[in-house]
Amino acid sequence: MLKRWFSSKKDPFSAKIEVFVRHCSFSSISSHKKRLPGFSRELCHENLLSTIDRNQANLTFFFDAAKGDSQSHFLKTNSLSDPLVEIFEGTESGSFLKLLDYVMGLDLHPETILYFVEDDYLHKPGWTDILLEGFQVPQVDYVTLYDHRDKYMAKPYEELTARLFVTQSCHWRSTPSTTQTFAVRLKTLRQDLRIHRKYSQKRAISRDHAKFMHLQQRGSLLISSIPGWSTHVDPEFLSPCANWEQMFNSLGVL
Repeated sequence: MLKRWFSSKKDPFSAKIEVFVRHCSFSSISSHKKRLPGFSRELCHENLLSTIDRNQANLTFFFDAAKGDSQSHFLKTNSLSDPLVEIFEGTESGSFLKLLDYVMGLDLHPETILYFVEDDYLHKPGWTDILLEGFQVPQVDYVTLYDHRDKYMAKPYEELTARLFVTQSCHWRSTPSTTQTFAVRLKTLRQDLRIHRKYSQKRAISRDHAKFMHLQQRGSLLISSIPGWSTHVDPEFLSPCANWEQMFNSLGVL
């Protein structure tokens, strides 16, 4: 059964979203992936800078300089007004574990919303408002702005059902899993920290799908916006109902 929920209530905790964006000099796990014509991570970076609401969110960049020519990376050559944390891991999973350690060491309120972003995503203007709305849904644990196209067309999801929610500006659906680009409150991350570490330890690539399935089995609620307010820049799996290619072609920026 599909359930609906509506609320115009404001979240009582008003601190900014803390956004952590992971970059690297070279990624072997994504070098083979299909991309939109003209793709570059610098364009994704510029898109994020142009769409973020600085009144609602802070940015921190995490840069893995273990592989490739790190000194020529745009994060190193461009002037940044935001913190840049440099690490030397060389794997996606290693950088994610370092990010978890870094976040756990910060002095943040337990209700703080953390948004972990990979370096190959696009966002629509206004996404910070939508992300905040997602955390108004009762009992929500995790929020993604990426509406996974495979959940509608892939054979394993033919019998997938979902709960539906609605907030002031957006519909939401429950979803079993997402990527390593997701949002969570600090208190929830602390509670689930062992699971997040488990699916990234002793491997080069985090098992994000298995991790979120594990969290779901424990009762966690993950929701995604419909339509998506972000997308992974993979032409086969772009969030539906938006002309992301046109948006990407217009970068400098949306």
